[in-house]
Amino acid sequence: MNIGIAQITGTPAGESEVVDWVRASMDTLPDADMIMLPELALCGYDDPHRVRSLALEKEGPVLGALAQLAAEKKQALVFGYAERAPDGLYNALQVIDGQGRVRADYRKIHLWSGYEAALFQPGGGFACFALGGLRFGLLICYDLDFPEAVRALALKGMDCLLCISATTTGYDVVPRHVVPARAYENGCFVAFANRGDSACIGQSRIVGPDGDIVAALPGNGAAVLQGEISLAALERWRLGHAYLAERRRDLY
Repeated sequence: MNIGIAQITGTPAGESEVVDWVRASMDTLPDADMIMLPELALCGYDDPHRVRSLALEKEGPVLGALAQLAAEKKQALVFGYAERAPDGLYNALQVIDGQGRVRADYRKIHLWSGYEAALFQPGGGFACFALGGLRFGLLICYDLDFPEAVRALALKGMDCLLCISATTTGYDVVPRHVVPARAYENGCFVAFANRGDSACIGQSRIVGPDGDIVAALPGNGAAVLQGEISLAALERWRLGHAYLAERRRDLY
């Protein structure tokens, strides 16, 4: 499977601009089977008024139009947005396949700092889905700092973690070290899609189960990357690295 990451900057001007804005990002990755957009891609991260004003209902017309777009382009789409729900806002992620079907929804579990906690409700569970012969798990930004979260998804049979993010200056350790570590310790691919805004560090990347980089961007700014992941490569690595099977479950 060819995964494309659009390391975007900025946001749509308004709700009516969302579909065309996403289309423009997808147009830059015509050969990708799956396209990832970062955390809160459809509303921006650091302006609470804008986040609230561009929040969308999970089953509303805008996300329905994005499903039609994915079907039109025959590409799976993974994106972050602010979900407006009856009990408040959620920092959310949706996955739509190349036929326009919603395959998974996820709400960020670990909210970063008082800023996010004041804006959003925390999610209450993990999400996995199967596509193209691979099983994917979903996390958002700060969730990745908790190894237990990634391990929980790995124990559900995850082959590739899709993590969208708004990682900022001072946290280069995340793309450079945490992302490869999570891939290596769980024997899975990790696709990390970070925002490219000036406050964010970008460095989006795809990492293999051996911790090596499949594809990566060097810094922030608007850019795209593509990388190939395969079940065959994953199975070859796992033959000699049975970390999940060899855990000492009698001790931990």
